[in-house]
Amino acid sequence: MKPKNALIVLNELNKDKGIKISDFTINSNPDGCYTAIVTVNSNQYQKKAVSKMAAKKLACEAALRDYAIAKMKARPRKPKTNDEENQPSTNHVAESMDSDGSDNESEEDILKLNLASYAMYKLFRKWKRNGYFRPEKHSLAKAQPQQEGAKSAVSIVPKEQKNPRGRAELPPNWQTMHPASLLQIMRPGIKYLYYDKDVELQRLGVIVDNQKITAYGCSKKVARRNVAANACNILFGTNFTPGE
Repeated sequence: MKPKNALIVLNELNKDKGIKISDFTINSNPDGCYTAIVTVNSNQYQKKAVSKMAAKKLACEAALRDYAIAKMKARPRKPKTNDEENQPSTNHVAESMDSDGSDNESEEDILKLNLASYAMYKLFRKWKRNGYFRPEKHSLAKAQPQQEGAKSAVSIVPKEQKNPRGRAELPPNWQTMHPASLLQIMRPGIKYLYYDKDVELQRLGVIVDNQKITAYGCSKKVARRNVAANACNILFGTNFTPGE
């Protein structure tokens, strides 16, 4: 079983159980956010987020929630009659072999498995935001062959520490923040690279998530703001405008 987001889970249920999912409609908002609209089984879902993919996932999460609740409500426990109560317990075997019952059991099992995968996805995201180990890295560390001495134990079991990549999601008030402040929150410890002055413009750069990003400005202060704005726009889907 693998962790899966709501978008993947809905698509898999669509293949297995014929859930009707429309194409997404993505609208850009004046505040720089995006609104995703999708129709699932004749019900329309509309969610807003700072990126297109995040908006899609939120809309799918709402659709998955409603679908799962509807399925659980539609399967009430069948009350037993007096004749059924007086019959021996072996009758349950015949009941479980009923074709309609087996189909319902299969459909319910598929839904449960997909919900479990989605629950794993949500849990791992929470652990990741809080700075705990990533499941894939943890598995690789356990798979390494052990060596003699205490040094091998240190290399295999990593020391618990804060996530060096910082936050996974933008703070709710990011639009009112300075780009450089936001970049430090999202990726703590970022260092700026100062280049030689190009004619009348100052050039600065940063390396974030293995990407080298540069920008110009009439001063170091303006160039610093511009390179931070470029980094936030590229990596986090913000819409900061460059300064002069």
